[in-house]
Amino acid sequence: VQNMSQSIEVLNLRTQRDFQYVLKMETQMKGLKAKFRQIEDDRKTLMTKHFQELKEKMDELLPLIPVLEQYKTDAKLITQFKEEIRNLSSVLTGIQEEIGAYDYEELHQRVLSLETRLRDCMKKL
Repeated sequence: VQNMSQSIEVLNLRTQRDFQYVLKMETQMKGLKAKFRQIEDDRKTLMTKHFQELKEKMDELLPLIPVLEQYKTDAKLITQFKEEIRNLSSVLTGIQEEIGAYDYEELHQRVLSLETRLRDCMKKL
């Protein structure tokens, strides 16, 4: 459970950091929009200068792509994690219902199997 909470905490911290980064990129995108308007207003004399500035700003935005890709990966991971928790809950419910039907050794083997599945889940995180 502690590994699970640590994994979720790491995910949370990275999400907060990435969110701040996305906010910063959003501000830069608004700046780009203003630059486009400026080029339209005064394109003949300022074209070369503003084109270079735009190119630099676009280059600054390129690292945003892998951050957004990481969000997609994280979303898939969370979905898998939720599915695994659902599966484990079903197994636990089944064990609870059948607990009288097994001796200690069989019950112990089922618990070990569940622990292994939970560790596998943690490795995915």
